[in-house]
Parts: sequence; C-alpha cells; structure tokens
Amino acid sequence: MTKTVGISLGGGGAKGLAHISILEALDEMGVKVVAISGTSIGAIVGTLYASGLSGREIREAVDSLLTMPRSFQEAWAAKRTFGWLEFFSLDLKRSHLFHVDPLVSEVQALLSVEQIEDLNIPMKIVAADFWNRTEVVLESGPIIPALRASFCLPGIFKPVTIGETVLVDGGCVNPVPFDLIRDQCDIVIAVDVLGKRVPNGSVLPNFAEALFNTFQIAEKSIAVQKMNSHPPDIYIEPNIDNVKVLEFQKASQIYQETQSECERLQVELKRLLDDGD
Repeated sequence: MTKTVGISLGGGGAKGLAHISILEALDEMGVKVVAISGTSIGAIVGTLYASGLSGREIREAVDSLLTMPRSFQEAWAAKRTFGWLEFFSLDLKRSHLFHVDPLVSEVQALLSVEQIEDLNIPMKIVAADFWNRTEVVLESGPIIPALRASFCLPGIFKPVTIGETVLVDGGCVNPVPFDLIRDQCDIVIAVDVLGKRVPNGSVLPNFAEALFNTFQIAEKSIAVQKMNSHPPDIYIEPNIDNVKVLEFQKASQIYQETQSECERLQVELKRLLDDGD
C-alpha cells in the first residue's frame, strides 16, 4: 500500500519563502500531499499549494511580486510605485503599525476558490484567540480572513475578528502545527523556518529587533517542546541566517540556504516511502 504524506509549514515571516523550495522538492519526487497545516506565512504558502498551484508556480508568482519596478512606466502599470514594499504600508493606528491589504489582494488573485473546504488538499490554518489565549484551527469558511488572522503579528498588523473572536498570529500558540495532521497521513513532514539570529554590530537589539525576535524566541520554545514530546517523521529546519521578518528582498539567499534541506528531505522521504515495500 502506498504511504500517504502530509506537510506542516511553520511561521517565520520572509524566511517562509523556504517553504516554496520544500514544495518544489516534493513535486520533483512526484509526491502527492494529502494534508497540509500552516501557520502565518506557512498558512499562505500552504493554502496556495492546496489550491492547486505547484511549488514552481508559487515561486514564479512570488518572484514576480518581489521584482522592483525598473522604471516609472513599470511602476505605473503595476500600480506599485515602491514595488513589494507597498505590501506592508505604514498605517499607524491604535492596534497596529502596518496594513497588508495590497498583499492580501495579490494572494486572493492567485486562489481559484474562496472557501477553505473547497481547496484541492485539506488545509488547516492556525491562528490564536487573543483574549482566550487558545489555539484556533480554521479548516472551513472563507480563506482570506483565516489567512489574515494566521499571519497577524500582534501590534504589527491589524487583528482579525471572525464572529466575536479576535484572532492574531498562530505562531503564538502553534508555530509548526504538525500535530494537527498526524491522523490524516502516514508520514508527517514539519518545516521549521524560524532560522537563526546573531548580533549584527551592537549586541543590544533595537526596538524592532527586540519586538520580532522576542516573539520568535517564544515560537522556538513551543516548537522545541512539541518536537521533544511528539516528533514528526521528518523535521526540516533550513539554516537561514540573519533574515528579518519583513526582509523579503532576501528571497535568493533564502532559496539557496534551503537547498541542502531539500536534498535531505528527498533522501529521508524516499527511505520512509520505500520502507516495508
């Protein structure tokens, strides 16, 4: 009997572009994923994949969005004077610093369906209930509000309200949600893209670095605890160095630093798929 494969894609801001390389590696093997779970950018990439886009198609779409206009004419045609930077426009409000409507619109344009339950592959999107401090798993209902909630970094992006529940980034509760798909497949792959941060100049962080990295310290602690108690079959952790949450311009570096883990994934997954045949 052919073993089934599920994949969980973790949060990590721009470092989540590594998920694209991982999905391309699965496509190269001809593996058909039967279940996906995702947090934050992992939820975005996972949902695009679940909608029917290949890893290569997702990369091409992302690369197109990250390309900076070379002329005023290109900027005017794309309606993005400052390129991808406009996806995170400053929007100083009581509850947040940036708005992401342009980014959400681009993601929505890539999707062929509007409801989570209509995706080609079952998808679980993770967010956190802000007031009850609990995990919320969204596997039905409108896709876009669920994705907004999943990557809503507290204080950075505007919180999302679904019904009467205020939701924020799923990394607060389950940064790499591989436990959610354990009963849906034979082999669970977890992809942790939190990467590493080391001092750059002064050992004391500035305000932004302190805010983002403290959040990721908490995420890493949760991921390590889960890994120690109930590990997935394959744990992929690209060695991504010094990429900040919103540094999407480092896409080439992220893809390159993920390559060795793509190769390890293919070796380990082939062994597990062949085991017992």
